Amino acid sequence: MGKEIFIRILSILIILLFFFTCYKCSGNQPQPAIIEPGKEIPPITGTPLLWGVDDAGANLNPMSEVSKRIVKEFGFDLFVHHYSPVVSYAANATRLQNLHDFYSNLGVKWILNMESANWSRSFVDEKGYDWYNRNDGRHYFQFPDEMLQLLSNMKNKPGLMYDEADHMQNGRNSTTIPDYDAPFFMSVEKASSLEEAADNFTNEVQKIVQQHEPYKLDIYTEHVFPIQFHTFARGGMIPVSKILKENVSPAYIATAIGAAIQYDKPFWLTPDLWHLNTYPGHSVDAYRSALLLAYHMGAEAIYTENLSYDQNQKGQGSLVLMNEKKDNYRITEYGKVAKWFRSDYAPKNPRNYTFKQLKPRVVIIRQEDACWGQSNSWLPDQLFGIKEWKSTPITEAWLQIWHLLSRGKISCHSISWHNQKVQKQPYQLLYPLDGVVVFDHHVRMPHIKDAELIFLTGLSVSEPTLNDVKELVKQGVVCVTLPHLAPSEVIAKTGSNGVLTDGQGKWIVCESFLKLKGDPELDPFLPTGDYIRYQFGNTEVKFTPVGGDNNKITVNITPITN
Repeated sequence: MGKEIFIRILSILIILLFFFTCYKCSGNQPQPAIIEPGKEIPPITGTPLLWGVDDAGANLNPMSEVSKRIVKEFGFDLFVHHYSPVVSYAANATRLQNLHDFYSNLGVKWILNMESANWSRSFVDEKGYDWYNRNDGRHYFQFPDEMLQLLSNMKNKPGLMYDEADHMQNGRNSTTIPDYDAPFFMSVEKASSLEEAADNFTNEVQKIVQQHEPYKLDIYTEHVFPIQFHTFARGGMIPVSKILKENVSPAYIATAIGAAIQYDKPFWLTPDLWHLNTYPGHSVDAYRSALLLAYHMGAEAIYTENLSYDQNQKGQGSLVLMNEKKDNYRITEYGKVAKWFRSDYAPKNPRNYTFKQLKPRVVIIRQEDACWGQSNSWLPDQLFGIKEWKSTPITEAWLQIWHLLSRGKISCHSISWHNQKVQKQPYQLLYPLDGVVVFDHHVRMPHIKDAELIFLTGLSVSEPTLNDVKELVKQGVVCVTLPHLAPSEVIAKTGSNGVLTDGQGKWIVCESFLKLKGDPELDPFLPTGDYIRYQFGNTEVKFTPVGGDNNKITVNITPITN
């Protein structure tokens, strides 16, 4: 009898253990995150870092107890919230104040992402004000003055972010709003030619910045493509580059960091796990590597997009996977990487340099023309959103430079997987580059004084900039230029294709940069292996693939002694 009771009890225990295990393993029933009482995340020493997340598609109350737990567990001190307005002014005011109080109490810097206008034709409030449309026909999010004053009065003022501003400008909002066509920051009437577009576009950006100046609110732009960083920065906004996504990330970073240095702006990067129509479309190793790349390139802020988006409810989530009630979560493999980076890697690997100490080895000087390789894309080829302005061999010339500088690894057609000729290639994060930085056509000393090789490309170069380049060539720099950008005294001797020694340096004039592929004149400036290398002050940072995997990288930090 005693034996039968024992067997029955043992059977019940086995059944209970089986159901408990199934419950715990179920993707639909996330278990509580374990936060050890009293355990604090170690501080990040060295160069400061804002560490955060974006809540796009999260479907999660950003002011809930579970949001508070997530912020604390991941150590976030930056939160980018996608704000959707409501009709009532009082309700908007209450919500914005509550967001301020919630994140201020957590010690978190907060950003209001204004992407909602990118997906809707209009939003009219109770006073008849349209938050998404301007009187001249342009379409972008604009807080009413009453709300701007409310935000300005806050102790912890939020930043305002125009998400995918470059994409909305080029696409005229038509790629996200079906059967819609409206200019973004700049309309057709505001520009007379492509050559004037960069300056005209900057003027429109400046007007929006000036409109917000009385409220002392920083304005950010987040970019899908490696374009308009310099025009937004020159106009007074703070451009932020996505990495991963569909991006040839090293080229995006080289362009974004150049704009931040040239126009004295913060340097922020955001790893985005989308790739074309798939989320997450990148491996866990690629995400880990993107964090290392952003961190050691000196980014002052790194935030991940998204927090908890779960495409088609596949149970993969983003950093966390929420349960059905949105009151609990479990950390995904991507989330484990994010926690590792903040809790372990960054505190143990402080940076002793800043991005502003970067010493470019190779400089690309280019007037912004909004071209990233869209002539072979499903997206419209309309530079700055002007349908008559198509990509040309001159606007696409800088794409050939990336091909040269990566020893042919980067496509000569585009630096985005949105180009159909690039989509056939599997994604990779690391492409070989050696100290490459992109500046616009107004760059001056001292930003280019350390360059050994300079490319002049695109539509034009300002006379003061060209004079600085001429002086550097005499001191020993090699300058490669399109014919129409070369100094008149140089082109008179070289013609459209030729080489001229000038002082200790040299001019190389060519109609197509691809003609220089394999040219021994450029070989000393190209990476000798599959790595990315930069110098910040007296520190060399080198990224290399692990086991030949360009989505899994390691970092070597080496002091340089003279």
